[in-house]
Amino acid sequence: GPRVEDPDDDLNPYLGEVQKWNVWHKDNDLWYMVGKQDTSLFKKRDDAEMCRHLDACGGISASKAEDGMVVFRLPKMEVGLVVVCGCCGKNVGQNMFMDNENLEISFNTVPLNKTTFDVWPNNKCVRLLKKFPTSGRESETPTGHHYLALKLLENQVGADVRISHVFTI
Repeated sequence: GPRVEDPDDDLNPYLGEVQKWNVWHKDNDLWYMVGKQDTSLFKKRDDAEMCRHLDACGGISASKAEDGMVVFRLPKMEVGLVVVCGCCGKNVGQNMFMDNENLEISFNTVPLNKTTFDVWPNNKCVRLLKKFPTSGRESETPTGHHYLALKLLENQVGADVRISHVFTI
């Protein structure tokens, strides 16, 4: 799947630019999101760790322009669908990505037009691309990889930009 590109990688198209977003995760206890019946059966066992729910919240975030950008190297895609999801809240897709004037989102180094985005498949996510661009610089992949970059242009007012997922098809 998509991965955060190393800021010092020679293939990173933004090599030399500030890339200081912060990785975070929520420290949930062992029994977070584990059903009551399973909890009562396994709580006193030595092998209780096997009950830990794998869905732990985490991601990467930034709050100020000095954090620069985050660059994702995208995997080989068949369609070119690119979706980014935010955390935390009910309508973060619209608020954090589509309506945020301080956030620039680029594909293959070309800023994307936010009017083409839509909230999909839920209110936490925004579909950035429905299919591969077929013309222009954004359709070119000189390194053989596609790249998605998110950059804060000015200091964020209100909540941080918090990315929980990037997925592609």
